[in-house]
Amino acid sequence: MNDRNRRLVERIVQPVYVEGLGARSMEDLRLMRDETREGENELSFERRLCQARIDILSAELERRSGGTDGDLMAKLPEILATEGGGDGGPLPSRAPNFSIPRNADVPRRRVEEIVGEQTLARLPHLQSEEIKSIIGSLAEHERTVSDRRRRVHEVMDSIQAEIVRRYTSGEADPTAALG
Repeated sequence: MNDRNRRLVERIVQPVYVEGLGARSMEDLRLMRDETREGENELSFERRLCQARIDILSAELERRSGGTDGDLMAKLPEILATEGGGDGGPLPSRAPNFSIPRNADVPRRRVEEIVGEQTLARLPHLQSEEIKSIIGSLAEHERTVSDRRRRVHEVMDSIQAEIVRRYTSGEADPTAALG
């Protein structure tokens, strides 16, 4: 994340960010909601990068153990398509945003610090223990990013609840949001 967005996410997750929501203008609330969406999008992107690399590395370990045959590169579309596939699980509580954030390079670099393209290119030559260690590092980073993302969602929900409260109580005119 770039410094501005890092500061943004850090600012969003501070308790003071949502203090006094009832006294803020609707315009301020909408701007805050947009900020939380921006921060959430970057965190989601970084999380997806971690998960994709974990899936690739895990598939290589499975291939080595005889669990699958063939070339890992040939199976890459299948490996990456299984994440979030129709496993019959519950639907997410909010619509996922699969867009690439405005500043995708910074989250990409953060994940590449753990495992970059050069390491992935040398994957067949890496020892299994090294791959397991990288998976562990990625999983730990993904948990940290997921925790921050969950906190951003909580803030986003608080802001949205205040906006809805104003609309349902009549304090704000919902047609004003239409344009």
